[in-house]
Amino acid sequence: MNEEMPVTPETPDAPGTPEVPPKKRRTVGAMLFDYVEMFAWSVFAVLLIFTFGFRLCQVDGQSMENSLHNGERLLLFSAGYTPRQDDIVVFHLTEPEKNLEKTLVKRVIATGGQTVEINTLTGKITVDGIEYADEHSVLKNPSTDIEIGRYYASLFSYGYDWETGIFRATVPDGYLFVMGDNRNGSSDSRDPSLGVVDVRCVIGQAVMVLFPFSDFGSL
Repeated sequence: MNEEMPVTPETPDAPGTPEVPPKKRRTVGAMLFDYVEMFAWSVFAVLLIFTFGFRLCQVDGQSMENSLHNGERLLLFSAGYTPRQDDIVVFHLTEPEKNLEKTLVKRVIATGGQTVEINTLTGKITVDGIEYADEHSVLKNPSTDIEIGRYYASLFSYGYDWETGIFRATVPDGYLFVMGDNRNGSSDSRDPSLGVVDVRCVIGQAVMVLFPFSDFGSL
């Protein structure tokens, strides 16, 4: 005797249930367009950041040793930046008579309205009568104070009193007095060929060494 298998009655679809259309497969061209659009927006974002926020710069020369070295590549912060004492800044120097524009990196010693004094016998720096913590600089160490004075004084061609051995300069508003950390090998605000730097020429503050990787780190 054959047993009949139970039959499950078919349940009709619920009334009003919409059919889900099959998903359309995207074409290769559409996916390629999405990747190109994403890449374009990424490039735009990077350009926007580096134009208004960050820039790159390369150190040229030995004037900032031992803080910075020739060939190092720096990350600069520029958006809304206001230079402050002890910052390392990068700025443009234009020499119209030579049709030359250079980019220099120096340390801010004093800002607008401050008075800088440098004792050439000892190398001591004061700003508005307060000793500047000159912990970054590298100074030549001749055998006598007289040799220190003669060597240091040779770097100045304005604002220097030969009787007292003191260089003095007051920084105009809107300008900066800058010096290289390699005090004996830097052409900076002590030299009238550069003098004080207009803050409008400042590109930004050096905040990090990016390359070489052995020197990578914040400043």
